[in-house]
Amino acid sequence: MPGSGYRGARRRLAGVLAENRSRAGLWLPVAFGAGIFGYFDLSSEPPLWVGPGLLGFLVSLLLATRRSMISISCLIPLLAVAAGFSAAQIRTWQVAAPVLKRETAASLTGMVEDVRVTSRGERVIVRVERLGRVGPEDRPGRVRLLLLKRDRAPPAGSRITVFGRFSPPPPPVAPHAYDFQRVLYFGGIGAVGFALGLVTVEEAGEVPLSGRLSALRSELSKRIRSRLPGDTGALAAALLVGDRDHISESATAAMRDAGIAHLLAISGLHMGLVAGCVFFFIRLLLSLHPEIALRWPTRRLAASGAILFATAYLLVSGASVPTQRAYVMTLVVLIGVVIGRRAISMRLIASAAAIIMAARPEYVLGASFQLSFAAVICLVAVYETGLWSRYPARGRLFGGFARHVGLLALSSLVASSATMPLALYHFQKAALYGVATNMLAVPAASLWIMPFGAAALFLMPFGLEGLALVPMGLGIDAVLHLAGVVQDWPYATHAVAAAPGWVIGLAACSGLWLCLLRGRVRFGAVPLLVLCIGVLVASPWVPPTLIVADRAKKIGVFSEMRMISTSRHAGFAIGVWRRRAGVLEARGEASPSKFHCDSLGCAVDAPRIGSVAWSTDAQSLAEDCQRADILVTRVRIPDDCPMPRLILGPKQIRAGGSIAIWLDQPVPKVVYSREIQGNRPWSGAVTRGRN
Repeated sequence: MPGSGYRGARRRLAGVLAENRSRAGLWLPVAFGAGIFGYFDLSSEPPLWVGPGLLGFLVSLLLATRRSMISISCLIPLLAVAAGFSAAQIRTWQVAAPVLKRETAASLTGMVEDVRVTSRGERVIVRVERLGRVGPEDRPGRVRLLLLKRDRAPPAGSRITVFGRFSPPPPPVAPHAYDFQRVLYFGGIGAVGFALGLVTVEEAGEVPLSGRLSALRSELSKRIRSRLPGDTGALAAALLVGDRDHISESATAAMRDAGIAHLLAISGLHMGLVAGCVFFFIRLLLSLHPEIALRWPTRRLAASGAILFATAYLLVSGASVPTQRAYVMTLVVLIGVVIGRRAISMRLIASAAAIIMAARPEYVLGASFQLSFAAVICLVAVYETGLWSRYPARGRLFGGFARHVGLLALSSLVASSATMPLALYHFQKAALYGVATNMLAVPAASLWIMPFGAAALFLMPFGLEGLALVPMGLGIDAVLHLAGVVQDWPYATHAVAAAPGWVIGLAACSGLWLCLLRGRVRFGAVPLLVLCIGVLVASPWVPPTLIVADRAKKIGVFSEMRMISTSRHAGFAIGVWRRRAGVLEARGEASPSKFHCDSLGCAVDAPRIGSVAWSTDAQSLAEDCQRADILVTRVRIPDDCPMPRLILGPKQIRAGGSIAIWLDQPVPKVVYSREIQGNRPWSGAVTRGRN
């Protein structure tokens, strides 16, 4: 009977809801994050009252209808969405500061806040006091400055004067690519530039806490690298104090191709291992005394000591975004131990995510946040199945050690599988042997490298860190050797083209469905996950025919899976273009195929596309108009130009940003990065607010 089928479906639905009633709260951080994504996905900035106003309206409505369970069930998730939207909107207003309007050469005076070493030279963050003739209302609060290679950056806290060329934060180098402007906006940086002259250190003022911590980190890094030379010491410094500036490009590439590049950043793995080592060491010491072991709460005392050590580790390591997130997650777990709650539970992970998103909503858009929480959520979901406790080690020789190694390998398998879709989406590259490599490298880091690393940090005040650094270096050498071997294997990496955003959104929803729900209903997410992974791996997206970088300063053409560029070097922009197109760069390849250039411009004849001309001088326009199929120029086009098939002139490129063009359609498809970014505070407009 039709009625019986309806009643049966209703009973099954009621059973699913009853089984997952205790898990309903886990979806509130998900709704909070959805509100943040909704805010950042807008094409224009809403009035400041929209988020708080919507939140207040929903609270009032909830209070008015609080007697209805249906109303409460519907309004609470909407409240979480509105809270996420409001948090992102308020955070954007809070960090608002002037952005440099146009490129300028000027003298900069300010205080050095941070110093980093790059392959191009030393890069400093300067808090601006004066910048040429730029007025206070338009002067950026902070500037990121690249010094000349012959210059040595002054220490943090120094007041410097230097002449340089400065420009607004750069837009994405391709539509849908990494948004530098948004990242620098939330970092309080309103201009970037490079020095044209020597740096003059005028005076050393009072060094702020951040400067003192930076100096301490630099000194500790030097001590580590003096004990362990080469990439071994550089990787040890990265793991212990967050200094990744000295790792060679070859070592970074090897670890990336082997799928273990996550070991280079201080993340949840390293923070958890350091805190865990300290926790067990303190508890072991306390248990040696019978009176203390029987009468004192040794577990809570050890967790308190681990919290203090993790806090010091956070400050010494530079408190980068991944480290902050790892610290919050570790802190939540250790606080759970102190107050007597389960140290590992989905609720604690949800609490950590909510804290991070409320404090820094912009982190949600980053690959680091997404990768870390994807791995942690999947690991906790597997932990909740009881798999960790199904294999006791009693009565077996070395059973405990073997069980621990096996569970670490299982953790590596779960984490690698969980992060693979996100890695494909964000980086367009899959390390095909990454799961197997992680099953070897992560246990090595967990059982050998990081325990000795924690001991080295503990022994540094006594000058005895060499006792722990030497065995730590042996473990790092083994991991580097493993990465080099895997990198040389055939088909070590697989490049895919950039996928549309809906794919990763559907994959994230499916993964949350699988991990947060209970019962057989959770397995309904598996087909959707398989579909998303298939789309990511198959890479059905067709790369653009032509990409034009900011204001036509650089262009690239894709022809027969080959990149042809106006640049003679394979710089950052060209690397992004290749990666998003799914073109795997050959190792040792120094530069892409290049246009034929002279003093008036560049041109190339590309198969199946025709002649592409990039004109930089009015003298070449007459010839380019006659023979070019595609013409890109910042020069005014004469009226008698016979009009090539496609022209990008001053009018099209004046707005700035990057442009992607597909010519494989009857009507060329043109996508502007400015349109994707929208009219937001970070997309090139000058914002005035607190400095």
